[in-house]
Amino acid sequence: MIKSAKRLFSLFPMFTLSMIPGKSLFSRKTKLWLIFCFFMPSMALAFEFPPERSKSEAETELGWMVAPLPIVVEGIGTGIPVVAFISNAYKNTDLQMAKTFFKGDFEVNLFNISKFPVIDEHLFFSLGATDLLMPFRSYNRGIESGKEDYYQTLEKYNSSFVTFQSQFFQQRLEVLLSYSTGGTKIDKIYDVDGNSFQNIQSPKRSWIDSTIGTQIDLTDNHLDPHEGLRFELLHSFSNYGLNELSDYKVNDLNITTYFPFFETHTLLFNAFHSRSYISAQGLVDETELRNKFSLGCALEMEADACRNAETKHINYWQKRNQSGKATALGGLNRMRAYSLGRFYAANSANYALEYRLNYSEQRIPINWILIGGIRTVLQTSFFYETGGVSDDLSELHKNMRTSYGVGFRAIISGLIYRFDLAGGDDGIAPTLFINYPLSLGTLGS
Repeated sequence: MIKSAKRLFSLFPMFTLSMIPGKSLFSRKTKLWLIFCFFMPSMALAFEFPPERSKSEAETELGWMVAPLPIVVEGIGTGIPVVAFISNAYKNTDLQMAKTFFKGDFEVNLFNISKFPVIDEHLFFSLGATDLLMPFRSYNRGIESGKEDYYQTLEKYNSSFVTFQSQFFQQRLEVLLSYSTGGTKIDKIYDVDGNSFQNIQSPKRSWIDSTIGTQIDLTDNHLDPHEGLRFELLHSFSNYGLNELSDYKVNDLNITTYFPFFETHTLLFNAFHSRSYISAQGLVDETELRNKFSLGCALEMEADACRNAETKHINYWQKRNQSGKATALGGLNRMRAYSLGRFYAANSANYALEYRLNYSEQRIPINWILIGGIRTVLQTSFFYETGGVSDDLSELHKNMRTSYGVGFRAIISGLIYRFDLAGGDDGIAPTLFINYPLSLGTLGS
């Protein structure tokens, strides 16, 4: 068994590179680095594959977190929603809630129920609803976009979803079906200098998203793996209510390998690819798009600034209608040194190397009023990521951005609290979130 496992991991880097489109575009240094990441642990370590499955009783213990979450967007305003998480409220069911109690420029109302058991340990459902008045930032398309190449929208946004998940063989095989619907209406548009424009002629957008996914988890632990392999595949389809907007499909592939070091530490390598395809073509003519989505700049005091913001807005939808939009890089999950959704195009790819140093795995009860439960892991991580986006698949790996940094994590009653500090071309960026990075959308939640 051990020999066969070694043979599998020794072949895996060649398999991975052969599956990556445009592999000839990798530099020799990058190829050697990727191969080294796979060969070195497989030659140095001996373990059975797949590893024996383990589970901590603390993963089913009640835990909670309640805290204010200030939102400050320069040039737009502030808001202070209160966020609450309750893990294992009923069996493995988690609750997530957020609400703005203090008047501000932003409003947040959110409620989710995750993984309520329909058939115990085999079939779960999740549902939720979101109602927001929030700013959203849209950068120029492609990997070449600059730090200040964006416009911002203040939108009244609402959505709801329902998800079914089936798990088998000690959570080694998972199948997911999800359906969501929502709508949004732009209230104002802001340029990079903070000028606001509110004579918006853009109609309300609505959509229906359908998602199907699977996960094969050949690791030793579903929540916090130390060794093994995890394979995730997600297919989503977006159907917009406006004929002016293109409908498109997105396929996401996520592969993570975990290697144990010094008994409790973990080295992981993650490879992610996303591709989008237009399924129903919307408007691509610039004049027609301006007629439909213009900002009414003739009515604005800062007419020239308004026209610049309008051009960015029209270009965004024109290129999205032409080529779709794969899963973006930047923010919580990948390329953590950059803003949420920083880099996007029809195709995206991301590769990450992370070393997780576990310096405490004791079972310790915590009751700090705002945070409580059973703490089982304290962890520090060091990570390096490289990623790229392109509308032309053959150009995907020609110009890659990097992100690197350090993270601190604690696992409390099945919730993974993490703080990452990452650096890149745009500077230093902090990330405070619940859940590990590098997961694949709903499958990783």
